[in-house]
Amino acid sequence: MKPEEYLIVEARIEKEKNNLANLENELARYGLYPKVTATQVGGFPLEDIAVARIVGSSLHDYYTALENIFRIVAAKIDKSIPQGAEWHRELLEQMALEIPGLRPPVITQATAALLEPYRGFRHVFRNVYGFNLSFSRVKELLERLPDVSAAVKNDLAAFTRRMRQVYRLD
Repeated sequence: MKPEEYLIVEARIEKEKNNLANLENELARYGLYPKVTATQVGGFPLEDIAVARIVGSSLHDYYTALENIFRIVAAKIDKSIPQGAEWHRELLEQMALEIPGLRPPVITQATAALLEPYRGFRHVFRNVYGFNLSFSRVKELLERLPDVSAAVKNDLAAFTRRMRQVYRLD
């Protein structure tokens, strides 16, 4: 990969990082991030199914933005996007791997473990009726999000730093 090709990858990663920040800001406006302080959202009590749907959508979007980053790296750097029924899980695992001679890990194994419940939730959110969502599960993921966000930001910064060194861009 040429340095200018990597810079395009980095720009696309930055775009998705901005989407993650926008999602965090949206949750913060509702008193749901970085700590849950709200007692209601949009006039609905926190335990209402409507709130589970609203927050669930944001959590789904959050993981989708991360997965977009992972797919960019897999397609443009690794030249290999997992296929088949387990591709979401395999993609997450792939991002925690160092590919010698190609790239450092995008995220650590610890961060991958933190993201696994969000990957699972993304699948549930897409495949069940919203009235079947559990607010307690949604709230648990929401409360863990600040730690997940910090780990992801740290890992992506380290990845970008190392890739810039590889391409002698700093």
